[in-house]
Amino acid sequence: MRKGFLTILVGFILLSCGDGNVKILVDPDIQLAIDSTEIAEYMEARGYTDFETTDLGVRYIILNEGTGTDIDESDIVTFDYNGMLTNDSIFDTSIKAVGDSIRNVENIPDKFTSTFTSTKAYSPFTITYTSSGWTVNGQFVPGFSDGISTTLNKMNVGGHALVIMPSALGYGTASRGLLIPENSVLIFEFFPTEVTKQ
Repeated sequence: MRKGFLTILVGFILLSCGDGNVKILVDPDIQLAIDSTEIAEYMEARGYTDFETTDLGVRYIILNEGTGTDIDESDIVTFDYNGMLTNDSIFDTSIKAVGDSIRNVENIPDKFTSTFTSTKAYSPFTITYTSSGWTVNGQFVPGFSDGISTTLNKMNVGGHALVIMPSALGYGTASRGLLIPENSVLIFEFFPTEVTKQ
């Protein structure tokens, strides 16, 4: 009797979802454990052992400090970036050559060619650097802000940093566009290109 009741209950829940698609939300602690394993595997596969972790839980590595102008609080900083997933697929970039190279891959899925079109505008970020973070494009992405705030002042123009954030500090349970699935660990590479002292 109990098994029959459970079957009816599950069937009712599935029917009440409209198109039959069920979205199961994972407990945040379980998702963090999944993300931590994914991040550890990503870093191990690439030989990244010398990393640090912010108070929020963003991992970062300064791959190259750079030799140009240093970055201080309130400086205006311009930087290029690549946004990636742990499978190395790039979902965004400010670098035209990177976008062109993605678009020119043979047999690339349509979701990439529609994102990296030949008319896409590529432009670096320009911000007033602050160690306390800020809102990006009207949307607060805590891991992105925390990663930039933590790494830029440890670099100079010409440097290169890698920032890896658990999904909860990225877009969480929401997918973004065609290229970022829900619960995605996000990875950003930052390349400071110009600093104006204030």
